[in-house]
Amino acid sequence: MSIVVPLYNEAGNVGILKEAIHNALKGFKYELLLVNDGSTDGTGMQLKKLKHPNLIVIELEKNYGQSLALAAGIDTAKGDYIVTMDGDLQNDPRDIPWMVEKVKDENWDLVTGIRTNRKDSILKTIPSTVANRIIRLVTNLNIKDHGCALKVFTKNTAKELDLHGEIHRYISLLSHFNGARITQVPVRHNARKFGISKYGLERIFRVVYDLVLLVYFQHRRARNEKYSKPKKHKRSYEIKAVQT
Repeated sequence: MSIVVPLYNEAGNVGILKEAIHNALKGFKYELLLVNDGSTDGTGMQLKKLKHPNLIVIELEKNYGQSLALAAGIDTAKGDYIVTMDGDLQNDPRDIPWMVEKVKDENWDLVTGIRTNRKDSILKTIPSTVANRIIRLVTNLNIKDHGCALKVFTKNTAKELDLHGEIHRYISLLSHFNGARITQVPVRHNARKFGISKYGLERIFRVVYDLVLLVYFQHRRARNEKYSKPKKHKRSYEIKAVQT
């Protein structure tokens, strides 16, 4: 399996994160891809200190945003199953093994987490709740927690994702549009210990805007795909270095 973690200004978390993932996955064959998305706080220096045979560090040329950072990791990943998670230690790596087994044993294309007992401030939970309700209302897809980054995909499902802009918020919806079989499971959630959250009330408006565009283009795709195969966006990121 491949674990893909985009990082932006997580210098205080990367060392602990690496150890937590390795401890949770003892006995498993895996690769850990840490994608530094143009951090300015010393995350890159901390990543250079990390050593492990399963570790791959991808340094992007600049800050492209979470969607393209995920794309860089997924494009590089070689595992039959691809796991995505945030780099702030709020997702718990101990949930990864049984989520991967669920994908395998029950033949799902995507298992996505539902954060239980969230350890977030009201400035994060309110926008998240509003966004999830809007998405369910507009799409009729009953995913309870689109904002949970902890997900397990089959390789083909992850590689088919057309990631660009800020579309990472709708990965489950994108997978649904691609015909993926999706289930959701409760997962642990931890309080952030280091760094600053990048989420706030202002993002509700961007969520709504992006969702409207996504649904609009999906309807166009549904009408036109009988005539031509829809084109994916060109991957517009540059990798500065890969450390193994």
